[in-house]
Amino acid sequence: MFDTITLFWGALFDALIGPNVFVPGEPFLIAAGFQLHQGIWSGVVAVILGGFLGDQISYVIGRRFGRNAQSWLMRWLPKTRRPIARCRLLLQKRGTIVLLFSRLLGPVAWIVPFIAGVNHIGWGRFTLLTSLGLLLGVTQFVLWGYLLSYGIDTLPWLKEFELFVIEHMQSIVVLILLIAFLIIAKRYQWRRLGFKFSLVLIVSVAYLNYSHFFWTADDLIKDVKIKPLYFDETRTVFKAFPGESSFFDAQAINVVFIGNNPQTIMNQLGWIENKTFSRNDINLVDYFLLMRNKTPPVSDLFWNGRVQDMAFQLPGNLLKRSHIRWWNAGRNSGEQQVWLGALSYDDGLTFTPYRGIVTMLHSIDSDVDKERDKFKRTIDLFSNNLSTSKQAYSAPVSKDEEHDYYSDGEILVIRTRTLPIGNNG
Repeated sequence: MFDTITLFWGALFDALIGPNVFVPGEPFLIAAGFQLHQGIWSGVVAVILGGFLGDQISYVIGRRFGRNAQSWLMRWLPKTRRPIARCRLLLQKRGTIVLLFSRLLGPVAWIVPFIAGVNHIGWGRFTLLTSLGLLLGVTQFVLWGYLLSYGIDTLPWLKEFELFVIEHMQSIVVLILLIAFLIIAKRYQWRRLGFKFSLVLIVSVAYLNYSHFFWTADDLIKDVKIKPLYFDETRTVFKAFPGESSFFDAQAINVVFIGNNPQTIMNQLGWIENKTFSRNDINLVDYFLLMRNKTPPVSDLFWNGRVQDMAFQLPGNLLKRSHIRWWNAGRNSGEQQVWLGALSYDDGLTFTPYRGIVTMLHSIDSDVDKERDKFKRTIDLFSNNLSTSKQAYSAPVSKDEEHDYYSDGEILVIRTRTLPIGNNG
């Protein structure tokens, strides 16, 4: 739902006189084409509706405020003088053609509805012709997005770019608005600009965080990716990411559980099941109650494009705690259920990129092997129905620009003794 709203606002600002100087509409229209290829029509409807309203508002502004608005616009942005003069000339000579094909006119396209209002072109004529023109303009970019979506799977970089744009759409829109704010502020020489911009920046970051965690995080499970049917450790990537694109640094998956469900053993070992933003409907009051109980919600990690199925923590405080996320990884060749776990230790707080925003999350202790070995010792000491071993399923990892951890590459494998020990691969 939020993606559709973003497309609507992007198309609206692209058509609205003033903001359309700074907001390009093409990325939003192309994104609607990608959605259409996936069978989602709401994005196309959103950009058409946004573009239509933007044209109408621009027309009303031009008609209501007339030459004064035009003079103000040229004083505010002197570079608009030439497009305005050219647009007025074109409307006088070929008004019908200009209105019909305004979306295809390049440098003057953004000014046509406003100048049409200034020139008092009839509303009915304006609406009919620009609506047809809107359909033409939207169609070309939606078609590009639709066609490009066919090549996503064959061009990995294009897939990554798509994921990056989708995940960062909110931040991209906010960044454009912040740049527009700075340009306007400097143009009019606002006083105390540093303070005002800092205030707007803080409010923007707060909005991005609140909207992500409390409005849209649960959208991640509305389009649930199918769990893998079979688990093959030779083809499995033992890494999880705080987002779907490769932009984010990897975190370690360092535990494999072979059994029906890890929930029972986690409870037996004294672990507390956490709420997660994607799988639980958490509001601000719930969040503070969980914080008071020292069981704050766990942020989402992605393995194989999926968020975790469950998460647990050991008793701790708000800054330091051991926690683990579990993913259902399918069945192995011995028809045994396999779960993957990302076990780590929270050690304070840090600002970090996370799913297209910058937010404050727990800082992960880079030595993930220490938590893995501690977990193994606990199981060996207190659980008689579980067996443990370590398998070198992945290569050693050094902390670098792509990894938030270092490890010897060994994975803790946990089996229930009641299950026959077969080929776990």
